[in-house]
Amino acid sequence: MSIDFDIVRQSLPALWQGLKLTAQVSGIGIPLGVLLGTIAAYMANSRTWLARSVALGYVELVRNIPFLILVYLSFFGLPKLGLQASAFYIAIGTTAFYTGGYFCEILRAAFRSVPKGQLRAAMSLGMSAWHVQRLIVIPQIFGFLIPPTVSLTIMMFKDSAVFSVMSLPELTYQSNLMTADTFAYLEVLGTTALIYWGCSVLMEALGLAMETRVRRWSHR
Repeated sequence: MSIDFDIVRQSLPALWQGLKLTAQVSGIGIPLGVLLGTIAAYMANSRTWLARSVALGYVELVRNIPFLILVYLSFFGLPKLGLQASAFYIAIGTTAFYTGGYFCEILRAAFRSVPKGQLRAAMSLGMSAWHVQRLIVIPQIFGFLIPPTVSLTIMMFKDSAVFSVMSLPELTYQSNLMTADTFAYLEVLGTTALIYWGCSVLMEALGLAMETRVRRWSHR
């Protein structure tokens, strides 16, 4: 049995279109999720009981519901509540919601990596909470944040494949269409897998470059 490279070549334009949509969803949804997770992390560290409860409840919801179930609930459940949205916007929203829950825990762990003695010393010098965060906490947690954030980004990029269940024409959906037409599962799905792998390797390389740069800056 041999690989039909003509089918591989013919499938590339459709897969490229799917990859562009996958990149759009990830490129918008993941940064929004980071922003949401940042807000949730500060709420979780708040002195207000209600803010802590909301943030921790949000994290538990994300950690205990499969991503696919969340997508189904959003796509089929929101219209029943009178909320209409296209598959594209649902994909962005669910990506942001799910990313935010995990990034909240990543950021909370980063906060704990800063020695409490430094925070007490800064407060004893009369620094405001904002200055403590900007001058002491944030500069120290970048190196801690980059590896798990890159891993989370890669995970969410790959998990975008579940949006094919909404008939969103992203990468996996395009590959499903191609295999339905050609029955060339090895060629089409193999090419799709290589595209996901290549994008993940690229993101990992960018993360390593950022981590190296941050470490050099922190030692100056």
